[in-house]
Parts: sequence; structure tokens; C-alpha cells
Amino acid sequence: MSFLECDAVGQRTPQISIMDDKLLRIEQDEHNKRIRVYGPVDIQHFGQAKKELEKAHSVSSEDVAIDISGISRLDTAGALLLQGALKPGRALRRLELIDARPEHKALLDLVGRIKITTPTGYQKMSSFVQVVIRLGKATTQLWYATIEFIIFMGRACVALRKIITHPARVRIASITHFMETIGIDALPIIALVSFVISIVIAYQGQVQLKPFGAEQYTVNLIAISILREMGVLLTAIMIAGRSGSAFTAEIGTMKLREEVDALRTLGFDPFELLVLPRIIALLIALPLLTFFADFMGLLGGALISVSLLDISLLQYVEQVRQAATWKDFFVGMIKSPVFAFIIALVGCMHGLKVSGSSESVGKETTASVVQSIFLVLMSDGLFSIYFQKIGI
Repeated sequence: MSFLECDAVGQRTPQISIMDDKLLRIEQDEHNKRIRVYGPVDIQHFGQAKKELEKAHSVSSEDVAIDISGISRLDTAGALLLQGALKPGRALRRLELIDARPEHKALLDLVGRIKITTPTGYQKMSSFVQVVIRLGKATTQLWYATIEFIIFMGRACVALRKIITHPARVRIASITHFMETIGIDALPIIALVSFVISIVIAYQGQVQLKPFGAEQYTVNLIAISILREMGVLLTAIMIAGRSGSAFTAEIGTMKLREEVDALRTLGFDPFELLVLPRIIALLIALPLLTFFADFMGLLGGALISVSLLDISLLQYVEQVRQAATWKDFFVGMIKSPVFAFIIALVGCMHGLKVSGSSESVGKETTASVVQSIFLVLMSDGLFSIYFQKIGI
């Protein structure tokens, strides 16, 4: 009897008389009609066993039997290999497994019932098709996000009406706590941003108007831009990145810890406990922060005007009073509650959408900030068009 034999690392070795169940050996009879397999046929020896079985069968006739009585260890990978040897169209074909142990036969029968399909080749789509698919997905996501936001806004309006009709349900402690974290703690960054931006506007305006001999109108530019647009817009963007993201992270973490489910179990409404205090606090805090940002913006403009335009502080105040009216001030102040409502809604909505793992918190927090800023900018544009139409 001649045979092919290999050790555990796939190298040919001389025939040994003592069986070693740690070595994989494959023997072939002199008529090339029976292949005997000894040792482990598992995931560790999968590549070696496949290679040696194919090599043994390449010199055999078409009808070959595989004697697997000598297999010491068989796992799912090895069973898949032996069962695959019986599939037509493979390198090993028209084979028969014989003398299997009962436990091995049970595993082979189980694996034999698995339907294994060969994956089809990947067909690369054209760039145009990929663009169309991405555009369709983005449009669908935007549509569902819009519907979700409208539904959440409706829930918030109903809850606010309930609070107005039942003032005893207002949680003063929660509202004051959020007003402190949203408003008082944000004063330094709001002051810095408004002050610096007004200096930039004043300096650039003075540089652009000076060639025309109209640098005195820099004060008008500062007053109008700060009161109507920049004060409220910068404040809203800063609060969206600072407090809106905090809303999402806080509520999202509570969602992951199942604290929201615990509130429902205790009979509390999570919307009333978690969402409403944040909305009310931001509705109060953002107009106050806007007023503070307007003041700091005009102060920064005064610094540049006094240093570059050689006008006194009293002249600056008088020119601001003549350039900007109460309408300009109230245009900015009217926007602030709307922006506050949008930021609070988006932040809380994405917080309640958190699920799965901590990765979801980061994902929803990012989406919250992006959507808040986008909706604030879009709302500001609509306000500008509306005020222009009505002559304000």
C-alpha cells in the first residue's frame, strides 16, 4: 500500500507505525480508490487537509471512498470540508464518506443540511448611479427627519399648553438649574465672541468705507448688523453647540442607563421631566443672552470707533441712537425665542433617539448640533425675508 503522509505543519514525513492523534495523515491504497484520513480535521488543519485531499484525489479514479474512521478530532470547518468533497463541480467529486464515528456522523449530517451558496461577483455601479442612490437616500432621510421634528414639536406645544393651564406642574428647581448652566455659565464665551466679532466688523467696515470718504458710517454698520443679525445669530449658534449638544448627551446617557424607562415605570412622564424644563429655561435664557451679546457687540464697536475714527464715546452713542431704532433692536429680540425653541427641541429629540451603545450618543450629539445650526440659519433667512416684505 502506498500513501501520502504529512505532519501538522504540512511537511512530508516518513510513515510511522504508532498512531498520533495530533498529526494529520492521509493514506491512499494501491488501487487509488480509497483514501484514509487519520488525526485531526479541524480549523487548525483546514488548509493542509484541503490541499492533501485534493492532491490525493488528483491521482485517483472518479469513484473514491474516504475512510474517516481514523479522524481523532472533527469540528464544523472540517465537516464542511468533507461534505464539500461530495459536491459535484469541486476538485473532489463523486466521493463517499465511510466508517464515520457516531458523533462525527451526527455532525456531518447536520452540516450536510446547510445550504451553502457561492457569492456572486460584485458588480461596481457607475458613478452616476451612485450619485443618484446617495441623493435618494439623503432626500428620504431629510423627509423622515422633517416629519419627526414636526411630531416632536407638536408634542412640545401640547406639553407647554398643559403647563400653562396647570402652573402647579412647573418644576421651578429644574428650570432655574438649567437657566444657570445655559445662561450664567455661558456669559464669558458669549461676551468674548460678540466683542471680537464686532471689532472685526468695525475694522473691516472702516477699511472698506474709507476710500469713499464714508468711514463715519462704520458706526451705522456696527449698530445695524449687531442689533438685527449678528448678536442673536452668534448667540444662537454658540448655544446650539454648547447647550444643545449638552441636552442630547445628558438625555442620551440617561436613555442608555435605562433611567428614562425607570421614570416611566414609576409613573412619571419623561417628556415633562426631561424636555419641558430645558425648553422653558432656554426660552428665558436665550433672549437675555442676546441682549448681553448686543451690549458687548456695541462695546467692541465703540472701542474701534474711538481708536480709529477719532470720535468720542458720547458721539459714538449718539450716532448709534440715530442709526439704529427700537425696531432694529426688537427684530433681533423677536428671533431669539424662536431660535431657543428650535435648539431645545432638536437637542432633546436627538437625546431621546439614543439607543444601543455610547457610539450612538456621539452620533446623535453631532446630528443635534448640525441640525440646530442649520435650522437656526434657515429660520434667520426666513425672518429676514419676512421683515423685508413688511418694511421693518
